[in-house]
Amino acid sequence: MASFFQDNDDLRFYFERGIDWASLVEVTEYGYRAPEGFKNPKEAVEFYREVAEMVGELSAEQIHPKAPALDREHPRIEDGEAVVGPAMTSVFAAIGGAELHKLCIPRELGGLNAPLLLYFLSAEMIARSDVSVMTHFSFHGGMAMAMLAYSIHEGTTKFDPAAGKIVETRFAPEIAEIVAGEAWGCMDITEPDAGSDMARLRARAVQDEAGEWFVTGQKIFITSGHGKYHFVIARTEEAKDPDDPFAGLGGLSMFLVKTYDDLPDGSRRRYVTLERVEEKLGHHGSATAALTFERAPARLIGQRGEGFKYMLTLMNNARVGVGFESLGLAEAAYRCAKAYAEERRSMGKVIARHEMIADYLDEMRTDVQAVRALAVASAYHEEMAQKLGLLERFLPEATAEERARLERELPRHRATRAATRRS
Repeated sequence: MASFFQDNDDLRFYFERGIDWASLVEVTEYGYRAPEGFKNPKEAVEFYREVAEMVGELSAEQIHPKAPALDREHPRIEDGEAVVGPAMTSVFAAIGGAELHKLCIPRELGGLNAPLLLYFLSAEMIARSDVSVMTHFSFHGGMAMAMLAYSIHEGTTKFDPAAGKIVETRFAPEIAEIVAGEAWGCMDITEPDAGSDMARLRARAVQDEAGEWFVTGQKIFITSGHGKYHFVIARTEEAKDPDDPFAGLGGLSMFLVKTYDDLPDGSRRRYVTLERVEEKLGHHGSATAALTFERAPARLIGQRGEGFKYMLTLMNNARVGVGFESLGLAEAAYRCAKAYAEERRSMGKVIARHEMIADYLDEMRTDVQAVRALAVASAYHEEMAQKLGLLERFLPEATAEERARLERELPRHRATRAATRRS
């Protein structure tokens, strides 16, 4: 059986010897406090390897053969809803059946409590098979994790330190729906006249007398924008002059907007209009949408004026994820080039044996390996820094040994994380 894990010796090297799993397992398992959790690194890594092998086979056997169909079957709008092709539907039935949407979600919220690094390694394999699939997949479990992260940052998640688990979190129903594969989310930033320049965003959110929020405006180029839950950046503050603290980025806030409800009779009530699916040069399997918000009910995340800060919280992990997606695409390109060069003959031999072509292939392989080294290091230190930071914040009864470790390791991981981001 083909496998994008077993056929990649460099990827297996990191899994088997290139990652300090013991440290990552310990922080992921909250210091081994949870009764239902793994009790040592060996147990955890055996499970992680089973997941990696399963994803490798799924990617090679069920996604990769459908890549041509995924590229041909463009999503389209029918009766106000986005419709994807049979190939994409089949692929996500397989992904849902493998329960990959719940991979990194804590057990108490219905997940498998795996490290984000395992998700990133899986992302490379899925992206190697088809990058459109990986892009859409990231807006399932990834958005559920974003909901949890935002709730933690704003203080609406409660922990039981002794039991090592979450006892309450603000978006638990939405997370459960995503974990079950019944919904997904997305991030809405770009507008017709503003993209990277977020200070020019014009979508507005207003609060009524009862304290309820409503968003009005347009968003375009929203990846997987046909999803149910949208994190929307909108302007909430009026700036009196350019020096006003609420001018530019300071006037933006973050909201969670539910774009529709499915009713008992099988119909759908929409609160946000899906205007079109964007036409792109490639990446055709993934639906990229334009949306119109007309006083769509919204829930404020954190405090007013913190939208840019919360956007960065999401984007820091998203950048790492896109790095692994790109790595999978590069691995696929290298293997396609190598396979062609080993078949195409010129001057009595296959071109892979011509010095110049052989040098090109070696350079490609080396570049892929170098990027993988950087990506793994970045993902590892990002996750260690975030999880050690959470332990520092939510583990008041830490042992002297745990406290010493936090003081010793947290600055190191944060510094290395910053260095890999600059790279």
